Amino acid sequence: MIGALALALQLGRLTDDELRAVLTARSFHPARINDLFDLAEALLTAESIQSALSRLDRPTLALAAAAATDPRADAAPPLAELTARLARWGAPAATFAPPDAVQARIEHLARLQLISTADGNVSVYTAVRERLAAWPSEGLPSGRDLAATPPPTARTPTAHTSTAHTSTATAQTRDADQQLTDRVAAEHAFAAVGATAALLTELSQEPARRLQKGGIAHPDTRRLATATGLHDDTVTTLLWCADKTGLTAIDGASVLATHSATGWFGLDTRQRWASLAGGWRDAMSDDVRNVLTARPHEDWADGLLKFAHWLYPANPKRLARRLDTFGSAAALLGITVGTTPTRAGILLLEEGADAATAVIAEHLPAEIDRVYLQPDLTIIAPGPLLPAIDTRLRAFADLEGRALASTFRVSAASITRAISAGEDAEGLRAFLQEISLTGIPQPLDYLLTETAARYGLVRVADAGGSRARSRVHSTDSGLLERIEIDQTLASLALTRTSDNQLESRFERDVVFWALSDARYPVAAENADGQIAAPRRRTIAPRTPQRSVDPLGALLARLRASGSPDEESTLQAWLARQLDAAVRSRSTLIITVAAPGGGEREYTLEPTGLGGGRVRGRDRTTDVERTLPLSSIRGIRTP
Repeated sequence: MIGALALALQLGRLTDDELRAVLTARSFHPARINDLFDLAEALLTAESIQSALSRLDRPTLALAAAAATDPRADAAPPLAELTARLARWGAPAATFAPPDAVQARIEHLARLQLISTADGNVSVYTAVRERLAAWPSEGLPSGRDLAATPPPTARTPTAHTSTAHTSTATAQTRDADQQLTDRVAAEHAFAAVGATAALLTELSQEPARRLQKGGIAHPDTRRLATATGLHDDTVTTLLWCADKTGLTAIDGASVLATHSATGWFGLDTRQRWASLAGGWRDAMSDDVRNVLTARPHEDWADGLLKFAHWLYPANPKRLARRLDTFGSAAALLGITVGTTPTRAGILLLEEGADAATAVIAEHLPAEIDRVYLQPDLTIIAPGPLLPAIDTRLRAFADLEGRALASTFRVSAASITRAISAGEDAEGLRAFLQEISLTGIPQPLDYLLTETAARYGLVRVADAGGSRARSRVHSTDSGLLERIEIDQTLASLALTRTSDNQLESRFERDVVFWALSDARYPVAAENADGQIAAPRRRTIAPRTPQRSVDPLGALLARLRASGSPDEESTLQAWLARQLDAAVRSRSTLIITVAAPGGGEREYTLEPTGLGGGRVRGRDRTTDVERTLPLSSIRGIRTP
């Protein structure tokens, strides 16, 4: 049997990249690990081994169990013997027929440091043997069960099978069902793209606050739900999809749109959906991907979950949670309809996003470039808008109705928001004239003129003083008075310094955005007194700022402890075990090389360690002995 010493030696032979891969793949507590011996012991705890085994599929687990149940305690059986044992246990020949597949599984187990390989033979670490041996008593499958239990029967596809051997009527029914499913999938895809656009627009205007325990603060969830027209739970799923696609990112305590979102807005609907679907597919962990690609036609409600529990038997609850997350996103994106995989969803798993998008695109509505401007200050789009038009409309109008025919509403606040971001009245008027089927109604034209004229009636500038950091001034003293007594602005601590000026201890941009959010006609001034257009920080950096890499620090600590040759490592290991025995007053059986050849064993209670020797009382003869560490060949507990 092989234990922590053999593992420490193996870890010392790894390159930095190989050792980092082990640290990443395995679960352990890094705080108390100072050398390779500490790491070896941590990796051989029952918790760490169980965590690693829970991520392995059934064929790999069966192979590990076959190696771990060898009747010879110190055996290192060859690979051919393991596959023969699996066959005797009842494993289907097809499971282990390709030799390269078996070899790949063995190499994966070795990379995880659950086994050791040498000269075509496989050795299993003692702690791994013990963990697998305990599985049946814990309700987990034995090695024989892992090998012999067949997978649950796959659901026979209905809407996706060939109709060569079915009646004409049945084939026509299936084709009709398929067409209906495809249309529903496209509707879901279209709605998801629109909701994502609304989400990103809202986050670009105001980030969402992230809770320390995870998730989004409830007021922000409700705000995003209103903006997207989704339920709170569905907003969480939409945020997950946007994150996996790289459209949002966490920056400190905020969730913001990323630079990638800017490029996403320039895509058409089918390309936007392709990026969301591709992000969903790329986000899969190995276990989720293996389950879905093995059974792409399986219904997610029942059959797929049963197969997942069969393929990954060590931790079914963990995998079920992952599948539930991906299932919610799949239903949102049209990858499934309900729990049934769509044709686009199957192609996404089997061929990729391009093939899936081609199916979705067949049923997407045509995009338009014209709208109706109404006297009541609404803008009605009779169909899905071209991305460039939709994006610019959202910049100065608020989306009210979400469907194939969308409704936007223009207000003084929305126009002010656009002007603050760099637009002007003439540019907005020209844009509306270009896209309108009805011209520009007089009320809308008046609102544009009036809002632009009022913009900047209140100005915010740097104060440059020791106490006040910004000043608010206006020719309208009555308006300043309203700002001064506005309780929603109390946190700014505005102080009247003259009939036409207030001061604040906060910076210019903080005061500007507070007044803008309160819907005052405010503009920011630069040092020359000219109107500036400050931008709220609503774009996350391309590369999130990271703290110190814990694995990098641990790797450096391990390398600093040294990776000596095998002989010195053995001596260090013996000294470590003997020192622990001295401190705990434990009794050990110590094997020592005899002067004339051969070996002798002493049952010793170590009492001291130093100078390359161990001292202790011989429990067999009740005498004190001193043994040189260089003569010790092994130690074990009685």
